[in-house]
Amino acid sequence: MNKNPQYYLGNENLPTPKAEFEWDAEMLKHLKKSQQNLLYFAENFFYIISEKGRHPITLHSFQKKALRQMRDNRFYILLASRQVGKTTMMTIYALWNACFNDDQRILIVANKEGTAIEIFKRVRMAYEELPNWLKPGVTEYGKTSMTLGNGTTIGISTTTGTAARGQSCNVLILDELAFIDEHMVSEFWKSVYPIISSFKKSKIFISSTPNGTENLFYKLYHGAINKTSGWEPGRIDWWEVPGRDDKWKEEQIKNLGSQEAFDQEFGCQFLQTGESTIDDELYELMKNSCRDPEYIFDDGNYLLWNEPDMDHIYTVGVDVSEGVGLDASVIQIMDITDLTNIKQVGTYRNNKISPYLFTKKLYEILQHWGNPIAAIERNNCGAQVVDNLANEFGYRNIVTFAPEIKGRTYNRLGVVAHTNTKYKGVVNMRYWLTQNKSVSVRDKGLVFELKNFVRYPNGTWKARQGDYNDDRVMSLIWALIVLESSVTEKYFDIEKYDDNEKPLILSSLDYGIKQFVDPLSVYSNQKSGENFDASPILFGNIDGMGTEISDLEMDGWETLQ
Repeated sequence: MNKNPQYYLGNENLPTPKAEFEWDAEMLKHLKKSQQNLLYFAENFFYIISEKGRHPITLHSFQKKALRQMRDNRFYILLASRQVGKTTMMTIYALWNACFNDDQRILIVANKEGTAIEIFKRVRMAYEELPNWLKPGVTEYGKTSMTLGNGTTIGISTTTGTAARGQSCNVLILDELAFIDEHMVSEFWKSVYPIISSFKKSKIFISSTPNGTENLFYKLYHGAINKTSGWEPGRIDWWEVPGRDDKWKEEQIKNLGSQEAFDQEFGCQFLQTGESTIDDELYELMKNSCRDPEYIFDDGNYLLWNEPDMDHIYTVGVDVSEGVGLDASVIQIMDITDLTNIKQVGTYRNNKISPYLFTKKLYEILQHWGNPIAAIERNNCGAQVVDNLANEFGYRNIVTFAPEIKGRTYNRLGVVAHTNTKYKGVVNMRYWLTQNKSVSVRDKGLVFELKNFVRYPNGTWKARQGDYNDDRVMSLIWALIVLESSVTEKYFDIEKYDDNEKPLILSSLDYGIKQFVDPLSVYSNQKSGENFDASPILFGNIDGMGTEISDLEMDGWETLQ
């Protein structure tokens, strides 16, 4: 039971409709101005949290313009750079409308429940920071909705929820619409839009950064720009924010990894959906640089364009499949000794090998290249390969690359292919492949997959729909992930950076003795028809290995003197 009927659950920042105040002339003046002037309300009473702590918002000119457009238009769609406060502007209008209009139903919709709750937290904090005499009292106050004494409610929903379907709504706010899955938002839109638009005074506000061209946000925004709909368009560019200049832009491009990533995140550019990883010009160059392998092993599954060199630095990327004849398990071997000329030196591809047998094959091939750093995708059956390689074979040079989800890092051995990690991987690959143009690809199959590895409407990258695969591409992405800024320093000494703050000269960290098993001592080159029937040979400096040498000799190994 509420002991003090003036406050909701005893919280002095939550007055109830029964709360009483002693009014003075100053309060009445603020109340009248706030009711009449949205910008006055925002700059005097709307609080935000920043690095300075909690404080009243200071509106920039572009934010004032956007708020006026929301005030003056029923249907408003905002294309905006990241980190310009677009969500905050939507919540300012929602709270202002809730405080000074009776019987309103305001709904905030996001793609995920967690995101919607986070936005609603901002509304609740801003409401609590308002002077009690300025705001209507509350009758209900929860994590997902609040009801005020004037009959107005503010709630949240997702596009998969039913909160808005079949019901009236005075203000609908859609946050980051371009990033809501198209199949979800289309059904939601069909059911909600007719109901809201049928009320003459209802409003819909949409804000988002761009995310391809095959989604509802793109269609609505371009309809507004072309004046073929009743929507009022708004746009906020990165350079409108004080302090953002060309130097800031250069830093962001370095941090994001490419100009393309900057264009989407900050440049308000709709990058073409269906765009290939490589353009036609690069595709032709890559096709022309392809050549037949020098060595063909293991019934054509294992191809080499160069022999292993004990003085070179290699990195290996691995994509694992179930081995049932569909997608393939692929090992991609890249020579990263010279980062201005990264070479594909070998590849293994087999769509019929089980994960168990593939682990043994992977370990065997890693020995050919001096036990290099290996980035292995651990999703699905890849976890079996990663864990067996580490536990049964004792392999230690396995990359750990995992996303941060809700503030916690999923720190498991191997590469966790999550939306965040895959996006970083694709951006990183495209930097070395298309922007730096420093990767020499020899495999025709990989070039074909790269051409048909495309951007989808939700911003993700994968093989084109139809009879296409991307296992070669994914293994290349993971092979190059060691050159991604957050990963490189963990596994290499970076002796020099290029102008984009990317590694230019690497040296291997001391992981012990480099050991190379010559693949020509294990396999016959099926290309030449020659037969090799020699015991495996261990290359490299073996001093200090102690009693392990005798064990190896008993197993048929020989040492080079």
